[in-house]
Amino acid sequence: MEKQKPKKLCQWNQEDMSKAYKAAKLGQMSIAQASKTYNVPRMTLSDRVKGKVAMDAKMGASTVLTSEDEISLVNYIEYMAQRGFPLSVSQVIGFAWCIAKEHPGARVFNESGPTEKWWRGFKKDNPKYHLEDRIH
Repeated sequence: MEKQKPKKLCQWNQEDMSKAYKAAKLGQMSIAQASKTYNVPRMTLSDRVKGKVAMDAKMGASTVLTSEDEISLVNYIEYMAQRGFPLSVSQVIGFAWCIAKEHPGARVFNESGPTEKWWRGFKKDNPKYHLEDRIH
């Protein structure tokens, strides 16, 4: 008996999802047709068209920092790098922990704070900023 390969998650991009959403929302295609045409998951598209999930929702667990906090942190990384003072990974992690502590009651890091794994995820979630080039 041949083993089945596990399904790979998130094989679509936001641009294709937006096109499929627009086509389905405007009635140009059914949700199923738009899903096939733009190669996006039918139920994921359906949830967005029906308003169950926001169009810009990301897969996986929610992030500890808000989108606005992440943008602020990225902007600060950029600001310091442009002035010749690139931050270290440990400094960025420290700033992230301080930012997270400013939101009482929100999801927080564990008692040891953000980790290198958090940093890798942060970079992956913000690819257009080329964070690797701005850190020493």
